[in-house]
Order: sequence, then C-alpha cells, then structure tokens
Amino acid sequence: MDDDLRAEAATTRETLAYCAELARPYRGLLLGAAAFLVSAVVVQDVASPLVFADVLDRIATLHRGEALWSRFGTLVVAYAAFLLLGQVLTRMAGWMEWEGSLRTFTNGIHRSFERLLSLGYRWHVDHPSGEVASSLSAFAWALVDGIDTLEWSILRIAVIVVSAVVVLGIVAWPVALVLVSLTGVFVWVVVRRSGPVTEASRDFSRAHSAAEGTASDVIRNVTTVLVGTGEDTESTRVRELLDRVVAADLRARRQFTVTRVWMGGTIAAMTWGALFVGIVLALHGDIRSGVVYLVLFYASTVSQELITSFQEIRNLVRGLGRAGKLVHLVSSEPEVIDEPGAADLVVTEGSLRFEHVAFAYRPDRALLADFDLELRAGEHVGIVGPSGGGKSTVTRLALRLMNAGGGRILVDGQDIAGCTQRSLRRAIAYVPQDPQMLHRSIAENIWYGLDGDPDLDRVREVAEAAFVDQFVEELPEGYATIVGERGLKLSGGQRQRVAIAQAMLKNAPILILDEATSSLDSNSERYVQDALWRLMAGSTALVVAHRLSTIAHLDRIVVVDNGRIVETGSHRELLLDSAAGAYRELWEHQSGGFLSA
Repeated sequence: MDDDLRAEAATTRETLAYCAELARPYRGLLLGAAAFLVSAVVVQDVASPLVFADVLDRIATLHRGEALWSRFGTLVVAYAAFLLLGQVLTRMAGWMEWEGSLRTFTNGIHRSFERLLSLGYRWHVDHPSGEVASSLSAFAWALVDGIDTLEWSILRIAVIVVSAVVVLGIVAWPVALVLVSLTGVFVWVVVRRSGPVTEASRDFSRAHSAAEGTASDVIRNVTTVLVGTGEDTESTRVRELLDRVVAADLRARRQFTVTRVWMGGTIAAMTWGALFVGIVLALHGDIRSGVVYLVLFYASTVSQELITSFQEIRNLVRGLGRAGKLVHLVSSEPEVIDEPGAADLVVTEGSLRFEHVAFAYRPDRALLADFDLELRAGEHVGIVGPSGGGKSTVTRLALRLMNAGGGRILVDGQDIAGCTQRSLRRAIAYVPQDPQMLHRSIAENIWYGLDGDPDLDRVREVAEAAFVDQFVEELPEGYATIVGERGLKLSGGQRQRVAIAQAMLKNAPILILDEATSSLDSNSERYVQDALWRLMAGSTALVVAHRLSTIAHLDRIVVVDNGRIVETGSHRELLLDSAAGAYRELWEHQSGGFLSA
C-alpha cells in the first residue's frame, strides 16, 4: 500500500500551480490584502519604532524645565496616529484576505468537484469514493489555510526582516550586515531541509487519507460489514492504517525537529551577533540610545518572527502534502471527453446501431469483438447470455460511459463519439440493475435530470404508473421522504421502481434497461412489467435481462456469449425453431425465472 500511496500525490510545484489557478480570479482581493498588510507592517514595525527611538534620543538630551508638548508633542501625536493607522490597515487586510480566501475556497471545491465528475465511470469505479471525498475536503481546507499562512505569516515575516535590514542599514550598518548574513544562512537551511520535510509530510497525508477513506468506505457499507461479521477485521484494518499515520507523523516530526535545531542555532547566533555588535558600537560612541533601542528591538523581533516561521513553514508544507493528493486525482486525464467542436446529438427517429464494436478492459483480453447489432427506430431488442459475456458493457458503451476500443456506435446515423455526452445521455433513459439514489427526497430522485423544482402532479403521475405510489403511501412523509445515502432506506425493488418512474418522466426516445426487474418480487414484477411496456411504447428499447420472462415478448432477442452475438430472433424462433441453440439451453436451465448459475 505504501508504494501505491506514494504514487498518488502531485509534486509541490504541481500543487502550487493548481492552487494559483484557483486563486487567480480573486487575485485583486488577495493582492489588495497583501498591499494593506505590507503597509500595516511598515507602519507598526518601521514607523512606530522610529518614533519610539526618537523619543528615547530626546529623553537622553532632555534639559530640566523643558515643556512636554514642545519637546514631545509631535512624536506623541505621530505615535498615536501610527497605532490607529496600523489597526485600520490590518483590519482592511484581514477583510480583503478573508473574502479572497473564502471565494478561492469555494472555487476550489467547485472546480475540483467538476473535474472529478468529468473523470468518468471507470475512474470512479477504480477509486474509493470515501477516499476521494476525504481528499476533496482536506484539499479545500489546506487551500484556505495555505493562503492565510502565506499572507499573515510568510509575507509578514519577510516584510519585517526586510524592514529591519533597511532601517539598521541606515542607522547601524554592521548590525544590518549580521542580520543579512544569518538570515541568508536561515534561508539556506530552509531550502536544504525542505525536501525531506516535504516528503515526510506527504507520506503523512497519504497515510491519513487512506485511513480516513477506508473508515468512510466501511461506514458507507456498514450493512455488508455487519452481515459478514467483519467488524473485527475492519477495526484491525483501520487500526493498522492509523498506526501508519502515527509512524508517518513521527517521521515527519523527526525531520522537522532536525530542521528546527538547525534553524534555532542560526537564530541564536543572529540574536547574539546583533546584540554584541550593537554593544560594541555603543561603547565606541558610534550610535545613540535610540539606535541601541532599534538594534535590540529588531534583533528580538526578527528572531521571534523566524522562530514563529518554524511552525508556519511546517503547517504550509503539511498543507501542501494534503492538497497534493487531490491535485493528483484531478490531474488524471478523463477517459471520455467531447471532441473539439462536438455537435449536439439530434434524434428524430431513435435508431441505434453497433458497427463492429470492440472493447477490452485489459489489452490482452477482449470482452467485445466485432459486435454488430442494429435496433431500428421503435424496435424492442433483448440481450441475454451468460454472466460476464459483455451484456452490461454494451449498455455502458451506448451511454458512452466508456469509449469503444474499435468500431462505431450510431444513433440515427450519427457517431456518438462525435457528439456531446450531455446531448447523448439526454436522449437515453437508463434503468440499471442497482439504481443509485441521491440522498434526497423520493420526488427529487424521480424528477432528477429535469430543470426546476419537482412538479408533484407529474411526479405522482409517473409514480403511479411505476407502482411507486404503493409504498410511498405508507411513508409518513410521502414523496418528501429522504431515501438515505445511495437510497439505502428503500429496498432494491423500491429503488428500481423509482428509477423506472424517473425514466418514464424523462420520456427519452431511446430506453436502456439493464436488469431492470431483477430485484422485484413476482407480484411487483407483474405490475412493473406492465409499466415497462408502457414506458417502452414509442421508444427504441435495449433490454438486458437474466430473467428471460422479462424479454419473451420483445420484438427480437440476441444471445451474447464471449462478446459475440451467437443467435438472434424472436422468443418463439429461438425456442421452438432451434432444437439445440444457446437460447433454448438458457431457457431450459432457468430456475424460478432466473438463469441458473
């Protein structure tokens, strides 16, 4: 797992580039905040100390009987004005930075969410949803924390250091030389140690994401775990992953501790050197008391700020590690994309044709080979065959959830590879074997895909036709009932009825049913099959089924085995006119209306 996790993080440069792209629309707010912050630092850490130093100089040369206002009035007013101005500038910086970071935060979630959706069916099958969701959440907070750290810590510290060097370069250049030299050493230590610290933090992020994702996956599938008595196994698995988190964090802390020792030594030398040089200059009478104050103030301030930067740099590096996981995910190339200039599909009749289609999940093992099938407009065609023979794959290719490896798929003569995915899927109603409901109300799930709020009259109309009303009437909240995550508050048969109602409401010219009645009891099946016949009326229908009674009355049935069509004809033709055909064998091996394993 460690090797796999190590491969799933973007580099620091890639992560920074993606974050900068998300922040670019709001650069005016963020740069404005930075400008106000720099101004506030200059007022608070340059202008105010200079006033205070001048006060000390005047105190040192004060003569008895001098008037307070004539001697210090201007400085007192200036100091008060700088204090007030510093607060105003700081608040302005805080307000602009908060709005900019908040908008960047929401843009980061939205853009990353869109990118994750675009990665397609097969990508999401291969990536645990819990870990993906965990990575998105971690990235969003790491992004906003990173902006805060860059502006309020890194930028502020840099301005303070530069200001100290400039001021001391004017009033006590030997001290400024000490600060410049040892600050350079400090930066060298940071650069030298950034590699190990970054890698250790990235290892922690991978381990943390894996542990959180696994826990989320188990919770989402808690019924499977409980029924399979897997509580102890999953608890052990999560504990092992958490142990990796602890080990990774301790490795990161060791790296950071070593770095901190190096940095601490540099800062101690800086403070001592500035103080020593300042004392020497004072003993030789080369600086005034106010300058001595500036030397002590900036030596202390710069040292304290650089000490603070230890933790801020660690937080920034750790944040980049957390963000890198999501950046790697969203940087994946989508398998299915619209061609440049792709046109919308225009469906006038609803014919569907597979021309010599090939497909393979693995390069060395073809699933479909030279698959050739035509559905005329309004024709209802069933596909049957042994499990794993490619039936469901045919439906996913028709929806372009995956790209065919060869051949063409045509709708009314238009190659779907050259049409937009959105227009293709709007023209197809799809009822899968295991419908996945959104964590919303029954009405919203039935209405899904249509614009605006649900029209309850239309929802009830199709719900009655799909026999959804039979169980909805028993629910306290009726059509407002929330179905739970993935619809788990409903039974499998109830989810299929909701999916059928959704397809009825969509009223698309092409209908694809993939085991659409497999979870229904015999009584429900009889009613729902009547609903399906009404649903199929006026549309071209491709029906995949193991329960052969579902397709016995279709216009035509094709038998698929090992990715090829081995028989085709009506139920009667395949059953009666072929004494030893594949369809007859399937029919004879049924048990209770299902194909035997």
